[in-house]
Amino acid sequence: MIISWVMGLSRQSKPIIQLIRLWISLWRSIDKYQGRYLEHQDKKKRTLMKIIKDRHSTRIFSDLDVSDYTIRVVLEAVGLCPSSCDRKAIDTMVISDRDDKALLGGLLVGGVGWVHRAPKIILLFADGIAYKENIPYMPYLDIGVVIQQIYLVTEALSLKGCYINPNIREKNIKHFREYFDVPESYIFGGAFAIGQDKKD
Repeated sequence: MIISWVMGLSRQSKPIIQLIRLWISLWRSIDKYQGRYLEHQDKKKRTLMKIIKDRHSTRIFSDLDVSDYTIRVVLEAVGLCPSSCDRKAIDTMVISDRDDKALLGGLLVGGVGWVHRAPKIILLFADGIAYKENIPYMPYLDIGVVIQQIYLVTEALSLKGCYINPNIREKNIKHFREYFDVPESYIFGGAFAIGQDKKD
């Protein structure tokens, strides 16, 4: 009787054993692909960390231009930036005309003597209308996030760049705003010069 009971249990357990074997087989298969996924995620982390470590400011550029497509990629990255209260109140103006760049070379205190040589200059503005709380530094916090984003995307695109602070001498501010037709509510947050690396 005991032998019959053992034989019956064995027969009942056979499907369970088969199910366990199937589960183990599936687990091994999933684990293999999971390993590839985790490796891919780790590679992305390493790539990002390399971009962050390699990022630096450059004021010397080659004579090669930066394409409009590349600038669109940079501006797309700007649009993906986080902002306080999700305002998305940062606007940009791309400067590529030689005379306009020469003028900026005289107006931007931090750009004197070099910024006019950059193929492209991106002016950064925060729309003051979006900042209701009347905290003076809030627009500049959002602009700071944008600056870092531009640094990272230019490094990822194998470009070089440098941020120029918004310092303009008091006597030149009106001329700057009128010449570049800056809306009254816009707060100037500086500029970012972009170009190709000048190889030695």
